[in-house]
Amino acid sequence: MGLALSLSSWTKTAESLEASKNLLYFRQLVGLKIDKRRLASIEARSSAHYMSYLRGPARAEGAPRGLYLMSVAAVGAAGTYRQLLRLYEARSSKIVSRESRYGGAPVTWGSWRQFSANTDDSAARKRVFDDFLGRSGILSPLIKGRFEAYRAKLAEFGTDPLSAYLELEGLSYERLDALVRRLGELAKGPFTEALARYSHEVVGRTAEYFDDFYFFRSRVFKRYSKAAPTREKPIEKVVRTMRRMGLDASKVPVDDTDRKGKSASAFCSGIRIPSDVRISYRRANPFEDFAPVFHEFGHAIHFSSIDPGASFFDRYGVANGVAEVFSIFFEGLVHEKGFLTAELGIPEPAAEDIVDRFRFSSLYFAAFYAANSTLKLGYWHDSPPFESLDGLYSDLTERYLGIRYPGAYWKLHHVMPDYFLYSPSYLVAAVRALELRNDLIGRFGERYWRERGAGARLLELMRPGQSVDLGFSKLDESAYVRSLSAA
Repeated sequence: MGLALSLSSWTKTAESLEASKNLLYFRQLVGLKIDKRRLASIEARSSAHYMSYLRGPARAEGAPRGLYLMSVAAVGAAGTYRQLLRLYEARSSKIVSRESRYGGAPVTWGSWRQFSANTDDSAARKRVFDDFLGRSGILSPLIKGRFEAYRAKLAEFGTDPLSAYLELEGLSYERLDALVRRLGELAKGPFTEALARYSHEVVGRTAEYFDDFYFFRSRVFKRYSKAAPTREKPIEKVVRTMRRMGLDASKVPVDDTDRKGKSASAFCSGIRIPSDVRISYRRANPFEDFAPVFHEFGHAIHFSSIDPGASFFDRYGVANGVAEVFSIFFEGLVHEKGFLTAELGIPEPAAEDIVDRFRFSSLYFAAFYAANSTLKLGYWHDSPPFESLDGLYSDLTERYLGIRYPGAYWKLHHVMPDYFLYSPSYLVAAVRALELRNDLIGRFGERYWRERGAGARLLELMRPGQSVDLGFSKLDESAYVRSLSAA
C-alpha cells in the first residue's frame, strides 16, 4: 500500500508540473509574454521530480517501461529548455526581412507563410526566402548545442534519442527507415508530375526551391481564396461533424488571433489531459483554413477523449506516431469528395478539383517529409558532424523532391529544429490514418462521418491514450501512395 500511495502522490505532482509547463509553452508559441523565472523554476522542479522517480523506489512497482523513458526524456528536456527558448526568441526577433512587409510590419519567421500566400511577386518571395536562409546561421549553435546536450543527458541513463523514440513508437530502426525511404521513392513520380502541372498554373513556370511545401499548400487553393465554394466555417463545421458522431469538441478553446511572435503553424496543446486542451492557428484563406482546423481538432478530440482514469503515462506519453493518426484522419475528411459535396455543399466539379489539389498537397507532404525524416533518422543513427547536415539535406530534397533546396532550410522549419525526433511520425501516422479510414468504411460505409457507431469506434481507439490498439493498421506505405496517385 505504501508503494502504491507513493506512486500515486508522485503522479499527482508530475501532472501538476506538466500542466504548468504546457501552459507556459503554449503562451510562448501563441506570442504572449511568459514569466521566464517561473518557467525556470518549474523546469528545475520537473527535472528533480522525474529524477526522484528514476532513482527512487517507485520504479519497482511495475510501472510501464514507457514511464521510465518519459521520465528520462523529461529530464533531458529540462536540461535543454533554455536553448529551446533562445531558439524561439532568435527565430522571432532575428529572422526578419530587411525590405519586405506584411500587414504593415516587416516579414518575420512567424508571418512569412502568410506573406508568401498573399503575394504574386516571385522575386519578392525569393528575396525573403534567401534573406531568411542567410540569417539561419544564427540558429545553428542553438540547435547544435541543444541536440548534443540532449544526447549526452540520455546517455547517462543508458539510452539515446533514437532508441528511446523507436521504443515508444514500437518500431525498429530498420522498419521505420525502410518505410520512410520507400514511401518517398513511391511518391516521387506522381509528385513531380503533379508539381509540374500545378507550378505552371500557380507561378507560370517550373517550381524552384523557394516555392516550398507551405507556399504550394496554400497557393494551390488561390482560386477559392476570395469566393470560397462553401458557406460553412471550419471551426463550426468540424465541431458539428464530431457532434454527429457522438464526439464533443465544443469546449476546445481556439486562439486564432494574428499576433506578432505567434507560431506560423497551427498546433494543439494538451495542457492538462483530458480536461484542458487548446488550439492555435493563423488564418490563411477562407477555404484552405479547413485543413489545419480539422487537423488540430483531430488532436483536440483525441486528447480530450482519453480516459481521465488512464495512467499518467497513457495520458501524457502518447507517441507521436499515435498522436498524429487522429489529426490526419480528421483532416482527411476535407480531402474526400463525398464530404465536400454532402457536408460542405460544394458542387461536384469543384469538389473533384479540390480533391485533386489536396492529393497534390499530400504528395508534396510525403516527399517533403521523406527528406526531413531521412535527415533526422540519419543524424541520430549515424552521428554525422552537425555542420554536414545542410549538405545532406540538399541531397535529400533533390532525391525525393527533384528540387535541390538550400541546405539551411531545415533549420527554419518548425518541426525539424524544435523536436529531437518527430518528422518520421507524420509519415507513420499518415499511413495509419488511411488504414483507419478504410476500417471505418468497412464497418459503417462511405458516409462513416454521419454514423455514431464510427464515433464510438474512434472513442474506443482514443480512450486508452498511448495503449491504443493499432490492430487496424498494417503500415502499408504502398497502399497509402496508391491512394494519392489514383485519378
